[in-house]
Amino acid sequence: MAKRLLMAKKAKASAAVRPKRRRIKQVLPNFIVLAVNNNNVPYETQGWTATLTRSSGTVITAQFDEFGVAQFSTISTLTTVSYTLRVIDADNVQRTQKFVPSNREFFVARF
Repeated sequence: MAKRLLMAKKAKASAAVRPKRRRIKQVLPNFIVLAVNNNNVPYETQGWTATLTRSSGTVITAQFDEFGVAQFSTISTLTTVSYTLRVIDADNVQRTQKFVPSNREFFVARF
């Protein structure tokens, strides 16, 4: 009788085995730039432009939305090269220039 109870407990325990958790690696498809102030509050960036320049002279441009986000649809992530980022406001004044290293999905430009 005790042997039966032990076998039943083992059967229940094996039936309740949880499946292994799969690690989901989320990767953003396009390179994104966030424009925030030193308190991490996004700027109102309607009409602003972000340009990325490579050392080879290639220039890629994206428009900011009103929430401080510029999405470069032609740059897939993780990036393989470094860039120079320039943020230009609606009055065509350069607000900041930053160095963006390689192997990035996004970049937060604080200024």
